[in-house]
Amino acid sequence: MENSNIDYSRHYKNWHADTEEHIHKMNGLYSKIITAHFPPDKNISILDIGCGMGFLMLALKESGYHFINGIDIDEQQVISCKQKGLDVTLVDDTIAFLKENTGKYDLITAFDVLEHIPASTQINFVKTIYGSLKPGGIFIATVPNANSVLASRNRYIDHTHHVLFTEVSLDFVLYNGGFREIEIKPLDYILPSASLRSFLHGILLRYFRFRRRLEMIAELGTTWGKKIPLSFNIIAKAIKK
Repeated sequence: MENSNIDYSRHYKNWHADTEEHIHKMNGLYSKIITAHFPPDKNISILDIGCGMGFLMLALKESGYHFINGIDIDEQQVISCKQKGLDVTLVDDTIAFLKENTGKYDLITAFDVLEHIPASTQINFVKTIYGSLKPGGIFIATVPNANSVLASRNRYIDHTHHVLFTEVSLDFVLYNGGFREIEIKPLDYILPSASLRSFLHGILLRYFRFRRRLEMIAELGTTWGKKIPLSFNIIAKAIKK
């Protein structure tokens, strides 16, 4: 989404707000669901591409990571991050920024970013990320899952989406971007609680996911049908050798 002439916060604020309550909620989600994918060394240098309102950066900071930078092309979201005391830079060209910081980072994140990039330039974008990592550096990305029952809504709910990903197409982009050690897993931003509402939600989700799994097996056979991720999102962890 290399277009700094639009106000992306108009879309983003449908789900996120700069309230203490929402920030606390997002910290909980990221701390319990996402940070498990991060290395234990708290002194690594981290770059968050497309940092939005800074929720991931805040969670990482709360988890004890010290050196966290963010970039975004949307001015309003950068302002939001700076108001939270985060080290964030407004950029016009993400690839140009990455090329200016070759071999600098231990870890780069891109949460819900790749789907905003035209398919024709995604591999080049990942190659540039690869170049900005140190040897042994890690790239962690989340994308909307095209296998999800809500894939069509997820594809078209955001005007700036170009594509969604399956686990196969995401692996393809990462591999051709230079990575060889790639792990892709399902990702749901759900934290169960002791409430009745949460209990009923869990039952409904398991029921409809089971039906979706049977549909996949019927259409594709057991080899593929059993292993396709059905979550709303998928997360990839790729390591630079």
